[in-house]
Amino acid sequence: MHTPARTHSDPPARHLVAVADADDGDRSAEVLAPAFASVRVRPLADGTFHSSLRSAVAGEVRVSVVSGSPCVLTRDADLIRPGEPGFLTVVLHRAGRAGVAQDGRQCLLEPGDLVNYVTSRPYEVTFWEPYEAVVVTVPVAALGSHADTLAGRTAVAVGTDRGPRDVVGALFEGLAAKVEGCTLGAGSRSKEYLADAITSLVIAELVDIAPQSAGDDLADRVLAHCLSSLSDPGLTVESVARAHGVSVRYLHKVLAPTGSTLSAWIRRQRLERVRRDLADESLAGRTASAIAARWGMSDTGHLSRALKAEFGMTAHEIRRSGARESTPPPLPRRTRGDGPDPASTR
Repeated sequence: MHTPARTHSDPPARHLVAVADADDGDRSAEVLAPAFASVRVRPLADGTFHSSLRSAVAGEVRVSVVSGSPCVLTRDADLIRPGEPGFLTVVLHRAGRAGVAQDGRQCLLEPGDLVNYVTSRPYEVTFWEPYEAVVVTVPVAALGSHADTLAGRTAVAVGTDRGPRDVVGALFEGLAAKVEGCTLGAGSRSKEYLADAITSLVIAELVDIAPQSAGDDLADRVLAHCLSSLSDPGLTVESVARAHGVSVRYLHKVLAPTGSTLSAWIRRQRLERVRRDLADESLAGRTASAIAARWGMSDTGHLSRALKAEFGMTAHEIRRSGARESTPPPLPRRTRGDGPDPASTR
């Protein structure tokens, strides 16, 4: 039996629209709809599943802080109703590793990245790790003459750690704090001004993102493929190269910015997930070998030694401590949002 999503509205003086939580995929789709529109939710991890949303509105702009367990959010064509108003969704990713696919493009997100997509066309958002994000939705109609331009810049990751886009990142973090503190606008007039300011800044900072073609994001597509296939013991550098129609040598060239080989990166990602599952109390009845096999590691003879070398703890120590935190390696990707790197195209 599904646990109902817990939703409530606070007293008007606090200006909080809704807080909602769910612990299964079906209810999560309902909970996350204000931020992502109607979507299907497919959990990715074994064990405990959870989704949470805190949401407030300013004029026609909605600001949401979402978090949850690893999952895939899919907005298929059958979920898009004829005549349904379209929204530009701008996301500041705060925690975990995620990917967005729309219009034949695919990008990977690290904490601090911005990405946008539109609700009027199918899209897919994958959270491979426990996540948190600030999601701002703006009516496409409010974007004026920039609507088509921004709608054509979907699924392109943009870093906020340099240049003028750090202003957008700071604004989104500030909005998240206001949502969490239940103080997003004291009255209807101030909310309208805030909505106008958010819309104007989104246009000013995102309209000049260089467009990408489907072939410009090979590194992101490769890594997304790997993250989605970690449970396959047959995932190798050679299999990845074949799946993307490139040579192993060229694949290494594309991923050179990571500073390590693809095989080492895949191994680290698998160990990350083994560590996470070992620390999950709901999986206490599953052996370490079974958890490792779940993530494509068929040779488990040296598992504890590998975990010790990577995280400083053996499998037993991870289970005993319930340690969940570690720092994931950086994604091998060119500078975000500044157009394709000529050296990475063939």
